[in-house]
Amino acid sequence: MSLFYKEEHTTCYHYTMLASANFQILHFNVSHLPQLIEVDRSVLIFLLSGEARVTCNNYRDRHQREGEMLLLPCNSCCYVKIIRECTIISCSFLPNVDFCSSFSFHDLARYIPENYSYDFPVLPVRERVAQCMTLLRQCLQDGVSCAHYHTLKERELFILLRAYYSKEELAAFFFPLLGKDVDFKDMVLMNYRSVRHINEFAELAHMSTDTFKRRFKDAFGEPVHKWMTQRKAELIYRDIVLGQKTFAEISIEHDMSSQAYLSTFCKRHFGDTPQNLRESSSFDTVLNLRT
Repeated sequence: MSLFYKEEHTTCYHYTMLASANFQILHFNVSHLPQLIEVDRSVLIFLLSGEARVTCNNYRDRHQREGEMLLLPCNSCCYVKIIRECTIISCSFLPNVDFCSSFSFHDLARYIPENYSYDFPVLPVRERVAQCMTLLRQCLQDGVSCAHYHTLKERELFILLRAYYSKEELAAFFFPLLGKDVDFKDMVLMNYRSVRHINEFAELAHMSTDTFKRRFKDAFGEPVHKWMTQRKAELIYRDIVLGQKTFAEISIEHDMSSQAYLSTFCKRHFGDTPQNLRESSSFDTVLNLRT
C-alpha cells in the first residue's frame, strides 16, 4: 500500500535511517561464499523464507530453516552461507528491554534449566509472532519507518514472546545475555573488542584486576583469560579468511609480536597456518545488521 503524505513521514526528525532502525528486512541470494555479519547490538533473526548455515562464535555451521528464530549476541563473530534464497527480519535490541510491566528481561535468569549447557538453540516462530512479522514486513516495505513505530513494534514483539513461549524456552534461548550480574555481562560484551588486556578491562570497569577476574568468573562461568583468548581466536580467524588485511596488519591489530607468532597461534587454535586458512576459505561480503 502507498502512504498518504509520504514526504511528511520521510522528512520528519523521527523517521529512522537504516543504520538506526530496530528492524530491518534483508534479502539474500544463494551464494557458495559465506557472508560476514557485523552486530554491535544483540540481534534477533527471523528467517521468513529460505535456508542457511550460520556460524556464531564457536557454534559453527548450524543449519537454519524457514520459520525459525535465532539470537546473535552483541559483538559476536558471525557469518552465514545461503543455501536457499532467504528473506529475514532482524531486530536489534538492548537487554534492558522488558517483556511486560511485571516481567523484566533479567527475570529470565531464574528460569535457566538446571545444569543447562548452551548450544546456540533456535526457537520456532509461532503463529502470532509470524503474523506480527508479516504485518511489520508489509509496513516497512510501504515506508512506515518512524522511530516510534520501531519502538512500539519491539515492545509488541517482546510481549508476544512472553505470551507464546515458556519462560524456560526464553531463558535457554537468551542464555548468553543472562546471568548473575547482567549489567556487568552486558558491559563486557559491549567492550571486549576494544580492549586487549585484562588490566585494561579492569580499569574500564573501575575495579582492581583481581576483583574483575572474580566478578568475571561469577558472571561467565570461566576465567577471563580463557574467554578473551577464545574471542580473540574467533576474530583472528575471521580477519584471516576475509582476506582484506595482510598478515602483518592482523598481527599488529591483535597485539601479536610478529607474523611468526600469528602462525604459531593459528596452528595451536585452528590446526593450520594463516596462509592455508586463507586459501581454503573465501568470503563474499560483510553484512552489517547494526552500525
